[in-house]
Amino acid sequence: MTSLWLIDRQALPERSPRRRRIGRKPLIDLAGLQQAIRDGQLKDVWVGTKPTENKLKDLGWTFDDLLDCVACLTPQDFKNAEWCEDSYGGWHPCDAYAIRYDDVAKRRVRYSDINYYLKFSLDEAGGLTLVLIRCHL
Repeated sequence: MTSLWLIDRQALPERSPRRRRIGRKPLIDLAGLQQAIRDGQLKDVWVGTKPTENKLKDLGWTFDDLLDCVACLTPQDFKNAEWCEDSYGGWHPCDAYAIRYDDVAKRRVRYSDINYYLKFSLDEAGGLTLVLIRCHL
């Protein structure tokens, strides 16, 4: 499988304490990621922060529930690309999305007071491990 990165990771701007934003275009091929999810090729999900792990537990979400939500994202849900820190001090180039999502029916909804915010990356080798940095309402 080809890489799901839309950019050369080596060409990313350096992060600094005051500059976390990378840009306004996605770093990861969303359609390719969603196809990998549908095909069962996504090998793992690594939750990179304790608050996100706790939020997934609070929501009662399994990794499959998370992948169902990612599968419902559209390019219009994209907010920005930014550097995000995991709980171990590592930094990851992430795409940030916001989606109105019904987690019971497992589908997008047009009207809802609840937005799910997801920030995710891929493993450094571009393999099929989703690195989830944020998931919150």
